[in-house]
Amino acid sequence: MQVPFGEWLPDLPDHLNPGATQAKNVYPAVNSYRPFKSITQATANALDNRAQGAASFTSDTGNVSIFAGDSSKLYRILANSVVDESGGTTFNTADNGYWDFVKFGETVIAFNGVDAPQAWSLDTSTDFAALGGSPPTFRHAAVVNNFVVTGFQPTAQNKVQWSSFNSATSWTEGVNQADSETLPEGGVVTGVTGGQFGLIFQENRITRMDYRGGNVIFSFRRIEDNIGAVQGKTVIKVGNLVYFLSENGFRVTDGNKSQPIGNGKVDRFFKSDLRFAHRERVKAAVDYANKLVCWSYPSTASGVTDKIIIYNYETQRWSITELSHEFIFNYISPGFTVDELDNYPSTGSNNLDAINVPLDSDIFVGGLRSFGVFDTDHKFGTFEGSNLECEIGTGETEIFPQNRSLVTHVRPIVDTTSATGSLTTRNRVGDSQSTTSPVATMHATGTIPFHKSARYFKFNMQIPAGTTWNDAQGIDIEATKEGYR
Repeated sequence: MQVPFGEWLPDLPDHLNPGATQAKNVYPAVNSYRPFKSITQATANALDNRAQGAASFTSDTGNVSIFAGDSSKLYRILANSVVDESGGTTFNTADNGYWDFVKFGETVIAFNGVDAPQAWSLDTSTDFAALGGSPPTFRHAAVVNNFVVTGFQPTAQNKVQWSSFNSATSWTEGVNQADSETLPEGGVVTGVTGGQFGLIFQENRITRMDYRGGNVIFSFRRIEDNIGAVQGKTVIKVGNLVYFLSENGFRVTDGNKSQPIGNGKVDRFFKSDLRFAHRERVKAAVDYANKLVCWSYPSTASGVTDKIIIYNYETQRWSITELSHEFIFNYISPGFTVDELDNYPSTGSNNLDAINVPLDSDIFVGGLRSFGVFDTDHKFGTFEGSNLECEIGTGETEIFPQNRSLVTHVRPIVDTTSATGSLTTRNRVGDSQSTTSPVATMHATGTIPFHKSARYFKFNMQIPAGTTWNDAQGIDIEATKEGYR
């Protein structure tokens, strides 16, 4: 009897669960789960404090700049080093606050919702400096058409304000189409996305803004009532779709309507697992290579950012990773020359063997959209270390309907001989479940031996940390039919 590892469905009961009851430290692929890797540090030095924001941008000349921020400073990742670019300013980012960055032309704007927004001119600046034109202080921003559109001002949290046409340093309302709009219903602004049209997320509403020009400038149309986004960096745009976390769970919108993607799958699990007091630390990012939208968050287990819930937006399957870190983000790989590799990561040894990042890493190629992280040492890194210890569990099933079964062997369909496993059994759905000790010895036939009689079974597969493997597809069960009782 062959049982594939279905999609992770923690919101459903174990019994007759059509998917996986556990999918830890893996990510969903087309018809398998693949290993999630540990963090490899990519910088020799670190931010002064916990990372609270990061982003990267490419200039018109093709140069890549990676920026980051903590509670009091702004930084640039230069080669393999972290450089303070605060320009002598001490910032006051709230403990649950965050830095964000947006690029308009060749200007990068950094903002944290508390301090005056800062500007950096790509290829020319040597420090961040206050953005000109008397802009508001804001928490969210995006480029819509040819405007910088902002939301959530400290004293006007439901206000949207935008710059003059084609200028990031002109903010006088009424001049060159600069203006604002107060949204009287829907709560505070919790996110802004851009492009040819903008989406304004509030606590309980989503509003679309379209450029009209003339005296109107932008029109505003509600596309959702009683559905909005949770505060934090929970909103992420992927192509023409925007994924977000609402009070009702995870959702996606195309700019006209939204639909749930976590209902009956992970929403209930996430709500109970999230440490609510720190929910503004939830951060969305995209792993484009593997087609994943990821939300990192602090769980109730620790209160620090220690988990990443993962959604494959092509297969629409979920998984979970448990890994302490500070901040995930999307970056553009800067690339390194052969000469620069001689001193990476500031070892001074001119020894390629001393490089702890894989030599085929995106970070060395340059110009690729990649998935980065700041670890608990405040250092920039990538998810390119060794495979994490993982566990995948099947749903509970009655192998022979209306009969007990004696399970003798289970063959994991996975490309490693290091998989271990255990059986969870019970005779009635109302009974407590009993789990066997993990069996670590796999026969030459590829099976894990058991001798367990029961009516209901679920199989739990574990693969040790550091094991090399690529795809876990399911299990093959060898069992003997027993009697009704």
